[in-house]
Amino acid sequence: MRTDDPFHADERALQELMGVRERARKHGALSIRPFMPEQHQRFFASLPLAFIATLDQVGRPQADALVGHPGMLRAVTPTLLVVHDMPREHALHSLRPGAPLGLLGIDFANGRRNRANGVVERHDRGGLALRVTHSFGNCPRHIHVRRPDPVVAMATTALDPRTLVETAATFFIASRSAELEPSCGGGVDISHRGGAPGFVRWADGDTVVFDDVAGNNFFNTLGNIVSDPRVSLLFIDFDSGRQLRITGDAALVARVATRPVRVRVRVRNTTLISEMPELRWPLVVPASPCSSCATGETSPEAQSPVPHPSTEEST
Repeated sequence: MRTDDPFHADERALQELMGVRERARKHGALSIRPFMPEQHQRFFASLPLAFIATLDQVGRPQADALVGHPGMLRAVTPTLLVVHDMPREHALHSLRPGAPLGLLGIDFANGRRNRANGVVERHDRGGLALRVTHSFGNCPRHIHVRRPDPVVAMATTALDPRTLVETAATFFIASRSAELEPSCGGGVDISHRGGAPGFVRWADGDTVVFDDVAGNNFFNTLGNIVSDPRVSLLFIDFDSGRQLRITGDAALVARVATRPVRVRVRVRNTTLISEMPELRWPLVVPASPCSSCATGETSPEAQSPVPHPSTEEST
């Protein structure tokens, strides 16, 4: 990864079209690192829940939740993050050394979120080791405050995919660049999207639409879509722990030089995933409306609903 400009060609082109190229380059050079700062290492180790992006057998991104207990993610060195105690059927078990992997950690209690993307270095009885090539934080915008409650009553009604999508206040999107070489800024990524229920919707029988609101001006997800349209969306019913994964092809359908940019996903496949008690995180406080994030780190205009440390790497 070029530390002075850590973006791939399509991210840079989109930044240029949006008029934020130099600002993004400067902020990216400061906040996107080829290693995990100590605070990020401690943050990942504290999480009982994370989200990952992998590639399936034909190279399509796949978004998944990773559940467990604090300590399931452990930084061995600033550039090596080990995943322990993976569920038996988890997608991570199919990964081999050299495979790209994107990881997103979120603390729903205070809005902190950090990303660690890279490649699998090894996969053995000791767990899966991720060689980190891109590590950075994001602001807490649109992260709703939640608390785990694994003993919530089990759902008794069938999960309707359309209803789950159109009532969702949160989803996760996995994407990839066409060129996966980390030294060129490439790889896979998973990102959080949040808003008021209804911010994402079915436009017709096979199309999901959402507006991508202003963020850190890096355009990691949108740049990946320009590079390779294949995406995976993960919706979670945080009351029951049930999930819906959508795979499809995305396109930016609004004029790119305007904000927000509208994203249209042509759905290829939907997969319902049975209840996981570890994903029962009921809503406590909706995220407060706030200005866009000024950088890849926390900005004064984008404060979490619950106070958290205000140091540079506190996102």
